[in-house]
Amino acid sequence: MFDEWPEEFSPSLRRVVEPPMPVVVDLGQAVPTQIATFGAGKSVPLRVSSGGLRLTGNVPGLLHAWARAWNGVWLGLVEFTASTGNGRGQLVVRQWCLQNSLSPAGTVRQGDYRHARRSR
Repeated sequence: MFDEWPEEFSPSLRRVVEPPMPVVVDLGQAVPTQIATFGAGKSVPLRVSSGGLRLTGNVPGLLHAWARAWNGVWLGLVEFTASTGNGRGQLVVRQWCLQNSLSPAGTVRQGDYRHARRSR
């Protein structure tokens, strides 16, 4: 994962989390889509609001690594599932998320993270 990023500093600016740790992802902070607009005074078509990804609320995820950005912010490499607005579709996502969008999961059943383990 960090093959092209040489270790130059101590303490390290990155860390692999092994085994991956269950977390809760605040999608509104991890992928802030509320700032985007469809157009001045226009509403989003029904097909978009029902078939597009709904990136709000909290979802379970798996934290695979931490990395520090140039400005000091910590980013977590997290795998989670995003659902469509109508709940009929879903997409497994693995991306870097801001630290403040992640929180440790409580006691979680193993089955809640089956989707993330399967896609490794």
